[in-house]
Amino acid sequence: MPDSHRNSPRYQGTALFLLPGIFFLSGLGALIYQVVWQRLLTLHYGVGSVSTTIIVSVYMLGLGIGAYAGGILAERVKNKIVLYCFIEMLLAFFGLISPQFLNLLGTYTAGSSYVVALCWIFAFFCIPTTLMGMTLPLVIKIFNAMTGNFLRSVSFLYFINTLGAAAGSLIASYIIISFFGLDTGIFFAVAINITLALAIFFIRTNTAFVISENQQTIRQVLPPNPLGKLLYIVVLVTGFFAIGYEIIWFRVIGVLVKASPYAFSSILAVYLLGIALGSFGMDLYSRKNQAFDRKNLFFLFQAAIGLYVLAVFAGYYYFTANTAFGFFTRASFLNELHPSFAFSLESPRAFIMSLFGLFDVFIWSALFVLPPTMLMGASFPLVSSLALTSQDKEGQTVGTVYFFTIAGNVLGGIVTGFLLLPLLGTENTLLVFSLTGLLFFLLVTAVFTMPLRLPIRVCSVIAVAGAGFLVFPGKGELYKIMHTPWHHYSNVLIEEDIDGIVLTYQEDERMINFINGLGHGYRPGYSYFNVANEAVRFAPKPESVLIIGYGMGSTAEAILKMDTLKKLTIVELSDTLMTNLQKIPVFQTMLSDPRVELIIDDGRRFLLSNEDKFDLILMDPLRTTTAYSNNIYSQEFFQLISRHLSEDGVFMISLVDEFRVLPKTLASVFPFVRLYSQFCLASKRPLRANDEQKARLLAAYTAEEKAHMDEPMYAQFVQYRGDENHIAEITRGYPINRDLKPVCEYYVGLKSTRFFTRLRESKLPQR
Repeated sequence: MPDSHRNSPRYQGTALFLLPGIFFLSGLGALIYQVVWQRLLTLHYGVGSVSTTIIVSVYMLGLGIGAYAGGILAERVKNKIVLYCFIEMLLAFFGLISPQFLNLLGTYTAGSSYVVALCWIFAFFCIPTTLMGMTLPLVIKIFNAMTGNFLRSVSFLYFINTLGAAAGSLIASYIIISFFGLDTGIFFAVAINITLALAIFFIRTNTAFVISENQQTIRQVLPPNPLGKLLYIVVLVTGFFAIGYEIIWFRVIGVLVKASPYAFSSILAVYLLGIALGSFGMDLYSRKNQAFDRKNLFFLFQAAIGLYVLAVFAGYYYFTANTAFGFFTRASFLNELHPSFAFSLESPRAFIMSLFGLFDVFIWSALFVLPPTMLMGASFPLVSSLALTSQDKEGQTVGTVYFFTIAGNVLGGIVTGFLLLPLLGTENTLLVFSLTGLLFFLLVTAVFTMPLRLPIRVCSVIAVAGAGFLVFPGKGELYKIMHTPWHHYSNVLIEEDIDGIVLTYQEDERMINFINGLGHGYRPGYSYFNVANEAVRFAPKPESVLIIGYGMGSTAEAILKMDTLKKLTIVELSDTLMTNLQKIPVFQTMLSDPRVELIIDDGRRFLLSNEDKFDLILMDPLRTTTAYSNNIYSQEFFQLISRHLSEDGVFMISLVDEFRVLPKTLASVFPFVRLYSQFCLASKRPLRANDEQKARLLAAYTAEEKAHMDEPMYAQFVQYRGDENHIAEITRGYPINRDLKPVCEYYVGLKSTRFFTRLRESKLPQR
């Protein structure tokens, strides 16, 4: 094909049409990889704050390094289309081998120290994330050679790519993982990479769009960078705040909508959508306004972010505490499942509230997250255009700006999560971020065409900052109005640290506990006593006992009454929980027992790094719908439990919210299982009752405690339903949880299966 034909408007139009579509799918596939790979890494290295921070930080750092390297390559490589095609093929190859690579890593390094984990996680992520990061500057270099307008090229392509990532967040969680599993997610992303490589090759062979260094392209003339190298420090700071805000938004909204995998993906999707819309808005604005002060507009956006965050959180606090708006906070807080899919037609009010329960995760995200992220999204192309000092260095400029943005993200994530939130709390950290953002207003010399003198800017910032100090909630106050306990408690204990928020309500001996908005235990725990007593009844001689998930200590309290106990190991993920509970004397006494060893760690990670065997293991840490719960409710985890049980040891697992899949998964590992109304017992040997042992344990309780334990509301917890044969009968047709098939955690697929099963059964002829 002649070069003149290749570079004709028709063929460049084909490339202009295909490249954005390719970049959309590229963002979608990259987000699917991120979700799945992060999940798979937690199987081996845990879900604690340190582990997840390492995983996310290494992933983002790889993107930043890739962007910087991609920017350099974009300026030096002659055939950029071929390079882009090669990157997509390499990503497809790595994605294809990644499950086996991760299995190999897990075999030799699972449960290792955090330093070792950091090295292996970097070894896994360094290649694919570097490749992903290279695509942004490369595609912008290609696209801008056709359009000749750098600001619009960055705005449009950043919008397209981030929109794809937002779609990927929802598609990965609500569809792919829910119905097909994590492994299918990887294969889906691999298919995207291969498809993109073929599409890019189509552009190469049919339009022959090769950007040579001699090709003449009409380019927009831009003014010089007014900030020089200082601009990259500004980018670093804004990247720091962007991820800091994100961490806080996830924490605050998470208290309202709880930590389901859908809550996380929905908030992330809104975050990414806001960035995409902001970038698209900048594209539209630059089309209508050819000449505007980019520096002033950029600083104005940063100040507006601080102002909005200050106003929305202060307003939310006031309206929740003092107006009928608080009803919506209570409606979300009291609902444990988000989205709930529980429709009620009892009344118009009930129907509206059921709809609210379906969409509230998006509603709260739109309120807190969407407007400021739109401003963040508009800022990236704007600051990239400010940084462009040489018209033929578009790729390198974008790569460098993105690198400093990511560097700020990584630094912001570590400092916010490990220093600011534990030391200052959410409210004070938000106040510091907002007021610091307002300082950018001092650099705004004009708003559009209206000049602003320095005294006006200074007075404005002082006035808003003063108002913020007066009306903004103090440390812990925001979370207190968000929590809604069922009864009145005179004493409220609150603790915020790396792993989240813990509120414990106390009234004499009555207590109730919340971890990140979700109820985790109450006292007096007579139902927990009954369950623990029944487990002890079937454990031949429990001398060494492991409890995974402390809750409010009722199970541990029951076990400590055993006369055969030599050692009780308690593994609890939340250090914040233990810090808060130990403000209360009863927990200080319990945990000071010389037989108790408290370990702050992820339950799976502890077992992977430990060779001890136990006579009795009791577990009631999470609801099955909580994010990452499948790590301790899968067939593979139960196999790990089996390896840590003595030959006649007993395993007890609570059935808080799942009574089919979980028993079936348990029975797929243990040959002997007893199903109760609220829990299961399992063992490698036949389960035989030792009533004498239980009688000795009951003798350690007071008469009042035994009377309460016999009350129907507590006794119902230990109603026997059947053995492993009964489980096989009632769970016929149900799947089991596997590491790669998190059926219960990603419950949309399971609920859909149940719905259509009932619908099909209802249509069968009655006999």
